Amino acid sequence: MKPARSAQEIERKLPVPRAAPVKARAAALAADRSVNDAFKAVLWANLAHLQANERGMLEGRDPEYLHQMRVALRRMRAAFSVFAPLFPEAVTAPLVAELKWLAGALGPARDWDVFVTETLPAIAADSGEHAQLGALGKRCARLRRAAHRRAHGAVASKRHQRLMLSLAGWLAAEAWLTRMDEAARARLAGPARGFAGVVLEKRYAQVRKRGRKLAQLDASELHRLRIAVKKFRYATDFFAGLYRARRVREMRERLVRLQNILGAMNDAATVENMTGTVFRGAGNRSAKKARDILLAWSRGRAATLKRELKGAWKEFRSAEKFW
Repeated sequence: MKPARSAQEIERKLPVPRAAPVKARAAALAADRSVNDAFKAVLWANLAHLQANERGMLEGRDPEYLHQMRVALRRMRAAFSVFAPLFPEAVTAPLVAELKWLAGALGPARDWDVFVTETLPAIAADSGEHAQLGALGKRCARLRRAAHRRAHGAVASKRHQRLMLSLAGWLAAEAWLTRMDEAARARLAGPARGFAGVVLEKRYAQVRKRGRKLAQLDASELHRLRIAVKKFRYATDFFAGLYRARRVREMRERLVRLQNILGAMNDAATVENMTGTVFRGAGNRSAKKARDILLAWSRGRAATLKRELKGAWKEFRSAEKFW
């Protein structure tokens, strides 16, 4: 009869769970929470999202870690924007400025990730194999590596560490309360649901306004619509716990579809902007051919997505408000 194995032996034989990029999780909110409670819960959730992906990003295991860090930063900056009317600008400005710095350091790396791993393969699939695209891919890979080195340097820096510590300490101490007058503190003590309803109505109206005469919108107007949709979607995520899940889910699903289409349109438009960097100093016929392929794909992709956008917009407009 074999001797029973120890718990340590069994544990050593178990498969080690593989780390994976962490996506955003909703803040824990209840209907009776105050505005101040909601602000803290939303910021803590976004900070946790950011830090959960930091190690994977620094180790370079998967580009999705960097993407999730960038999403967390966008959501955190959006949260400060949502609650901005309640705070004197001087209270939040230093932290917001540092978050903007970090987002700017990560942005180019993410743009190159999308271009190299998603856009170029899609162009090659649509236009067939071209020697010009192969050479272009190598050039883009070098630019991507350089952008990742800069992003890595920012996240590994003392400036980043100070930002994380400052933000966590600021939230834990509720430092903003000492710099507010009695009226401002009273507004923060008010019910979160009442404040959320005002925010959601405003963000919803902004999306409707930006989407008027959708078929006639140019690239800059579509960009503004994309930003409005993103802000409304984030506000919906932040306050989802205050409302009935089914009604929130319907609106959120339609916002996600809108955001995905508008995001893909933005990625296609970015191709034109990135060609300037990719082809700087390359004036030969091969480079010109590759550039023509990229621009033709970009314009065709934008036209296809604009047709999809029409249906997504109609679905969004038919969704009932949940607040």
